[in-house]
Amino acid sequence: MSHERTEGAPVVASKARDDGEALLEVQGLRTWFHTDEGVAKAVDGVTYTVKKGETLGVVGESGCGKSVTALSVMQLLPMPPGKFEGGRILFRGQDLLTKSDEEMREIRGNEIAMIFQEPMSALNPVFTVGDQIMETVMLHRGLDREAARAHAVEMLQKVGIPSPEQRVDEYPHQLSGGMRQRVMIAIAMSCDPALLIADEPTTALDVTIQAQILDLMRELQDSDGMSMLLITHDLAVVAETAHHVAVMYAGKVVEYAPVEELFSRPRHPYTIGLFRSLPDLARAGERLETIPGIVPSAYSFPSGCRFRTRCPIATERCASEEPLLLSLESGEEHTVACHHLEEALEL
Repeated sequence: MSHERTEGAPVVASKARDDGEALLEVQGLRTWFHTDEGVAKAVDGVTYTVKKGETLGVVGESGCGKSVTALSVMQLLPMPPGKFEGGRILFRGQDLLTKSDEEMREIRGNEIAMIFQEPMSALNPVFTVGDQIMETVMLHRGLDREAARAHAVEMLQKVGIPSPEQRVDEYPHQLSGGMRQRVMIAIAMSCDPALLIADEPTTALDVTIQAQILDLMRELQDSDGMSMLLITHDLAVVAETAHHVAVMYAGKVVEYAPVEELFSRPRHPYTIGLFRSLPDLARAGERLETIPGIVPSAYSFPSGCRFRTRCPIATERCASEEPLLLSLESGEEHTVACHHLEEALEL
């Protein structure tokens, strides 16, 4: 793979912006789970920033800690067995980990909203979709039922659901998967949040509906000036949507960069492996490359570099010394945690 351009990588439109003010800063976050099997270090020192009006894409294989990091921000994890073992989550400069349950209820759904992976399990089957939108604005905005219903109809129309006056009285099972996902977005957007966390928002949808949902989220972001934390395993979605990208592996961020920089000059062996596993029309008919092995268990991460057991350029140093996330000379915003950056260029 050339270090100037990644084969098979989706084309990234230029999204360069002036350095914006940080809205969300996750600093050295450690979220561990204490169970009968031992301690699962699901999130173990994660650091990244979401700037105002921008989208941060968080990518990596299943089991890398992407969703647990997002749920930590929302404080929606069971405590116990979960426990915050270190770090800070700064939102508008205030540490969310110091907030009381009551203070978090005021923030959650109001200033920070979340779209979950599977809308059928996230939506309540015994309440109409209108009631579920109304609940949010009645709680956070103090609207009466009549005003809340009018707002619910407006939000359903805004997210492109046809006949919103009829759909507002329907139940989740009466809607298609694409419509249910739009309802989830309507609920999340109903209070004009400053930050939207989208956890695999298009995984269960066909490609046509995926494109519609992504277009809708971009339109809402542009019109409302919202920031977004987009969790996905789909690099094509990241290319189309994100401004910066954090690549996670085994509970840590191993590479962080502006989207154009990451797609044109990936530097961590894991990131390079992800790109090389993408389908490429230029290699039609050839077997796709894969990263050997699987993500290690959070109960027993390898010593040193956690990717070393799957890395083609690992050495003894990788087993004994954990690499730090350091800035490259090409720019302070491109950081990589690897002992062998020069060798990685030859992959």
